[in-house]
Amino acid sequence: MSFNITLTTVIVMLLYCIPGYLLVKLKKLPAEAIPHFATFLVYVCTPFQIVYAMQQVEYSPYMVKYMAISLALAILLSALMLGLTWLIFRRKLAQTPYRICVCASGLGNVGFMGLPLLQALMPEYPQIQSFAAMFFLSLNIIMWSFASWVMTGDRRYMSVKKALFNPAGVAVAVGLILFFGRITLPGQWGGMVELIGRMATPMCMLILGMRLALVPVRPMFTSPVQYLAVLLKLVAFPLLTLAILSPLPLERNFVRGVYVMACTPVANLVLSFSEMLGEGQDVAANVVLLSTLLSMATIPLMLLLI
Repeated sequence: MSFNITLTTVIVMLLYCIPGYLLVKLKKLPAEAIPHFATFLVYVCTPFQIVYAMQQVEYSPYMVKYMAISLALAILLSALMLGLTWLIFRRKLAQTPYRICVCASGLGNVGFMGLPLLQALMPEYPQIQSFAAMFFLSLNIIMWSFASWVMTGDRRYMSVKKALFNPAGVAVAVGLILFFGRITLPGQWGGMVELIGRMATPMCMLILGMRLALVPVRPMFTSPVQYLAVLLKLVAFPLLTLAILSPLPLERNFVRGVYVMACTPVANLVLSFSEMLGEGQDVAANVVLLSTLLSMATIPLMLLLI
């Protein structure tokens, strides 16, 4: 995959952080506004982004097959990585940084960074955008259940209802109805979905910039646990993904697309959920910010392997 295109795409996405950083630093926005932005991202932008991605392709047996494979693989890969990390750190989970580390290890920014990367790197394979929606659904299922429990230490957050009936789950359901019904949103309706959906990536990075303006820079670069979380997500998880996918009889473009998603930095939803749940916000912000910054180097380099 093109090193230059990958690097440029990642840099452009990182530049979206600057307005949020400046608004908070210049006291044009209070810190209390960040959870509200996070809620808007989760409940509005994300569902529209998913529906828009699923509108990019038409119904076919091939799409049905690979959408099912995508969802199964997404759950398997993330659950395997989180499970392994949880076993390694299970004796230290009383400490917030280790709980965030577990959540971060196998949950990538497959929507807000993954989709723009896939659009830039694989324009000849638009189907991957719908498959990415399945990965985003998996991310939300895990975040609204196991990851929320790990993050808070409260088993009440392990809920099948929350795992399935969440903004992303509802959006995928709507997208599937349109997909199987072979319905394409017409004119201005489709334009509205696209416009709000495309707001997701800038909004995600805007929130990161706001949080960056509030956290001390030194702790972000000096905590060994945070570097460990980033190493697990940016290096170990992609390598695990590649090792599992390589022997499988899957289409080459599909494998490449899944690997791109595996290389993305820690999911911004880890930070969004920490904001909403009121647990480990600074650590989550540091891990997400550090992984996003370092991904400028790791994504182009890791994609040289495929």
